Amino acid sequence: MQLLILSDIHANIEALDAVLAAVPRSTYDRLLVLGDLVGYGASPNAVVDRIFDLKPDVVVRGNHDKVASGIEDPEHFNEVAAEAARWTLQTLTKENRERVKTLPIGPAVATDEVEICHGTPFDEDIYVFDQADATRALEAANQRVCFFGHTHVPIAFTAAPPALEVVVPELGSSEPTVIVLKPGRRYLINPGAVGQPRDGDPRAAYGMMDTAEQCVELRRVPYRVDIAQEKIVDAGLPESLAKRLGVGR
Repeated sequence: MQLLILSDIHANIEALDAVLAAVPRSTYDRLLVLGDLVGYGASPNAVVDRIFDLKPDVVVRGNHDKVASGIEDPEHFNEVAAEAARWTLQTLTKENRERVKTLPIGPAVATDEVEICHGTPFDEDIYVFDQADATRALEAANQRVCFFGHTHVPIAFTAAPPALEVVVPELGSSEPTVIVLKPGRRYLINPGAVGQPRDGDPRAAYGMMDTAEQCVELRRVPYRVDIAQEKIVDAGLPESLAKRLGVGR
């Protein structure tokens, strides 16, 4: 079975469509979405429509989904993120605001060995930044493989006692990073952000898992960053949101 894993689309329809063009619907069996469909970008309705049209098999909400749909106030966001969330709340159609508002809380089981979450299995808003965070998340996971998002950085942590192995994709590589899932080990994997990468590579990031071959690929695909940037500026959103797309930060 082929799984397509998407996270942190952040209202960037150009990036999302580039990923979907690279991975046609006929090439995967299940779609997993790890949250933050909206926030930051200028195309929230287009992204929500596209994702719901695809009928994802498993989806969870992200922190920007909560704020941009009115579930939470943006008081804990920085000013740029808060401004984008307020704009998104006003821009979403009534139907799409309700769709985003009712996205389920993670974690969620995807297969008999895979679960997904936005931040961590124990708290949807906690970031995994280092090995200590990863160890705690791995201990809380209920499935052998847990896909997470939130940090916008592709990375894989493997519980291989007594150590914790870490795999980070080579920056700018044109080849996917392949993670072979070894028997008896547990994995915490971030596919990176579709719509706002923060690892220094502006290309859209996503993941693929082959359950039969027991491997995960962390992939990148270029997209029209300039169009996404123009839309952000034209919408009156903070210009810094447009600039960061060009540098992948």
